[in-house]
Amino acid sequence: MPSLALGTALKSAAELFQRLTTVQAHEAKLTVGLDVGSTSVKAVALGARKGAGPRPIIGQSLSPLSAEKERDPSDAIRAAVEGLHAPVAGVNLAVSGPWVIMRIIELPTMKPHELKQALPFEAQRYLPFNIQDVILDGAALGPSEGNKTWVLIVACKKELLDRRIDWAKRAGLNVELVDVDALALTNGFLAGADSHSAERTRALINVGAQLTTLVILRGDVPYLMRDIPWGGEKLARHVSEQMGLQAEVVSQELTKAEPRPEMPNALKLSSEALVTELQLSFDYFENRFNQPPEEIFVSGGLSQSNAFLNALKSQITQPLTPWAPRPDLSGQFAVAYGLALRAD
Repeated sequence: MPSLALGTALKSAAELFQRLTTVQAHEAKLTVGLDVGSTSVKAVALGARKGAGPRPIIGQSLSPLSAEKERDPSDAIRAAVEGLHAPVAGVNLAVSGPWVIMRIIELPTMKPHELKQALPFEAQRYLPFNIQDVILDGAALGPSEGNKTWVLIVACKKELLDRRIDWAKRAGLNVELVDVDALALTNGFLAGADSHSAERTRALINVGAQLTTLVILRGDVPYLMRDIPWGGEKLARHVSEQMGLQAEVVSQELTKAEPRPEMPNALKLSSEALVTELQLSFDYFENRFNQPPEEIFVSGGLSQSNAFLNALKSQITQPLTPWAPRPDLSGQFAVAYGLALRAD
């Protein structure tokens, strides 16, 4: 793909922000997924498939972000890519947060070109932004009742896309495509999902430092996606206040097989806000589709904490399982892995 010059970034981003729900059949020799979070940059490089197995992991790398780097993470992006020890020229990026709007709506069944024309008019009903300020895309998910279709609408403010592409450019990288965290998470999960459970309704939860991404799948199709403004930083802060401990000590306790006796109760109280948001989403999904999630898979940094997982299990009725995209890749690389699966 040609290099992405900053002067044409918005036009190119609009072209790249497409085919959201599918992993492309064509696979390049090397693709790199770059997950730029609030406390770290995660990168995963995948090589060409050999035989019937999954694509080999060429490298994985994590570069921490300081408060200064969070405002300009280009150095951390460069360090994460260099940590892959692979010849990288282009990367796949994702966007998330309050400037990204994801909605599943019902529309009359129409041809692809008709849907493309209708999207801007339908999207205006759901966007808190001016339609002129966003990059917009959509995809038909499947039939609804009558002659209607469930349609995914995704909109991202141009300013956010522009900024992320600029970070990559200043790190010396081209942007091959732009995706959404929730869809990258979905693609990563489905790439390794058991085909026997394809008809089940499942929830994916990726807990980051500041945001928790939630996806609810019916079979292989995401029918609810949202970013919840809750993450590991808020959890650590609330536990610190309750227990009178420094945040660093709390982080250490979260990784222990047997944390302090008072830790489980503190974690339960501190995670109630997240559980409330999850339950609201589960109830909404059940009211709309007559089926609550049957099981929950948790990724992200906190998926490696048994203490945190136990706090969630004590408040949620569905079976809850920590999930990582591959045995040789931890759950905190879930979004980066899903991005690396994408090939233009």
